[in-house]
Amino acid sequence: MSVLVLGGSAVVPSLLLLWYVYARDKNPEPRGMLLKTFLLGALICIPVVPVAMLLEGMGQGMAGDMWGSAFVKGVLGAAIPEELFKFLVLRAYVWRKHHFDEPLDGVVYGATASLGFATLENILYVGEHGVGVAVLRAVTAVPGHAFTGVVMGAFLGRARFAEPEQRTGLLWAGLGAAIFLHGAYDVFLFTGSGYAFLALLVLFIEVHWGRRLYKTLQAEQQVASPAMAAGPLVAGSVVMAERVVVTPGGMMAGGVEAAMTVRVTEPPAYALRRARPERTLWSWLKLAMGGLGLSLCGIWWLAVAAALFLPDTSGEPLSTGGKVGLVLFSAIPTLICLAIFRSGLRGPFVSTPD
Repeated sequence: MSVLVLGGSAVVPSLLLLWYVYARDKNPEPRGMLLKTFLLGALICIPVVPVAMLLEGMGQGMAGDMWGSAFVKGVLGAAIPEELFKFLVLRAYVWRKHHFDEPLDGVVYGATASLGFATLENILYVGEHGVGVAVLRAVTAVPGHAFTGVVMGAFLGRARFAEPEQRTGLLWAGLGAAIFLHGAYDVFLFTGSGYAFLALLVLFIEVHWGRRLYKTLQAEQQVASPAMAAGPLVAGSVVMAERVVVTPGGMMAGGVEAAMTVRVTEPPAYALRRARPERTLWSWLKLAMGGLGLSLCGIWWLAVAAALFLPDTSGEPLSTGGKVGLVLFSAIPTLICLAIFRSGLRGPFVSTPD
């Protein structure tokens, strides 16, 4: 099968998930930063391999039975080295950038680094096992990497703006949660038994937890982004900051400049929960159908590219009319799937309390 088709089947699912995360960010991150984070996530595959081999070798004494072998392969050989190096990308590179200016950014960069790693890993797996593995990993391993990155990034985003005494605990909690989720998924999978189906339960937990963390930070972003209007305190609100502002030209008797106190307020927590947008089932169905359709169309377009520029089995290229017809035929389902996916990104939403 064409190298283009195999490569596309490995890359398209990650790019769709990355697009989804990027499109939902109300204050989008610079594309250059996202690209660098994505590439760093892919490049960590290089140091992960020797570290994973070292840890697996150290744990061979525990590989005496099914669960021991699964633990060595899934936790020591995969979860710990992979999540540790993803964490280092976030902590050593992203953390210091001035673009990292709100907690939600941790989620965006965490998912981006994880999807960079998942993309290169997918290419290696698909190159060895074919498109069938690509389809399976598109709905399991790739979302798994993305949402462990979301969970880790959410904790890291909190830590970035937390008090110094809380920061270390949040960082360790994020790394530990990612390793635990990734490790549990792989351990069940590597048993090679009926327990492997429990990996799907772990994946569901990852996605559900990651979505809740994302929505919580997104709700806070929507409140914090507009400039807070100064004014009297509203009943039930919480004072976030207080500052003294000297009114320009304002003079009191005796020539003393007049000053006023401005209090910046935040709506109460229950108001945030009530206003939090929630996707309807129809919105999720549109995202799922559009995403799956675009994944298949992406693979198809790579096959089309091979047909357009490479000779067929008889050694003759397609005629001009054949090329035009093939492109038009391929464009119709692609545009339909794109419209469905974009419609799913827009909603519909309902506002429901937690």
